[in-house]
Amino acid sequence: MKPKAGERAVQVIVALLKSSCYLGLFLGMQVLVMLPVAFIAGIQQAIGGQEVGDQLYHMLIDNAMLFSLISGGLTIVAVLAFYLIRQKKLSEALWLRRVDAASLWAGASLAPALYLIVILVMAALPEAWMESYNEASSGIASGGAATLIATVLVAPVVEEFIFRGLIMSRLSKAMPGWLAVLLSAAIFGICHGHPVWFCYTFVLGAFFGFVDLRTGSIWPSILAHLTFNAIGQAFTLAPESEAGTLITLGVVLLAGIAAPILDRKGISGLFRPVPRVQAVPALPMVPGVYEFDPWEE
Repeated sequence: MKPKAGERAVQVIVALLKSSCYLGLFLGMQVLVMLPVAFIAGIQQAIGGQEVGDQLYHMLIDNAMLFSLISGGLTIVAVLAFYLIRQKKLSEALWLRRVDAASLWAGASLAPALYLIVILVMAALPEAWMESYNEASSGIASGGAATLIATVLVAPVVEEFIFRGLIMSRLSKAMPGWLAVLLSAAIFGICHGHPVWFCYTFVLGAFFGFVDLRTGSIWPSILAHLTFNAIGQAFTLAPESEAGTLITLGVVLLAGIAAPILDRKGISGLFRPVPRVQAVPALPMVPGVYEFDPWEE
């Protein structure tokens, strides 16, 4: 029995409020980490003049990934501690459910091809757009251990925890799955700020959300996100020459062809029609067993 319009409206409002709280935690932790440094920079500028303030500002920009690493780590700890204290199963609270090996790697096997598509599209963008984008992402491309750990390990985990494990999963209980995926992807894109960043992170968020909704777990999107970011860092660390870029591009192209073939079972499972059954609206409790298909709601 489907809920009435008024009941559904309440469910949507509650889901949006919960999502706002999770987003507030994610953004608030970043502000909490950055605020003391920004405050000190402001004081130093007032005391020591513009030159000292500029030095601290550049220090803040140069160490942006270190602050991101710290804030991301604190967010992960806060989320895990919250649900452990409440004695909630992480497998359900965060959608950290077990999935079969083929489904687990489905997203990651498509990540190399997705990365190639993204860079090809970006290569066709106006030069002014890319100059602005490169300036905005200069901190990520700076290299170093903090950048690698923050980008390849911490960011995929914390962002999948927040945007898919908490926000999308809650939204999908109150609205059609496709809408929950798109809405969470839009929030994910907006949080990245720059218009170019928004566009491709929206696409990534929609892809990650689709994979998670079809598998009933965020493990596949964590691995896909990790793989995508690792490929980006591989291009950053490649020798700054045409040969180095071509070699890296060739390896990614090979992976983009081979990985889907090796995991064709998992990928085909993402697009396999789900049998329609009469049941109460509920997200799949067991991976691969769907009592309710949110895509058909």
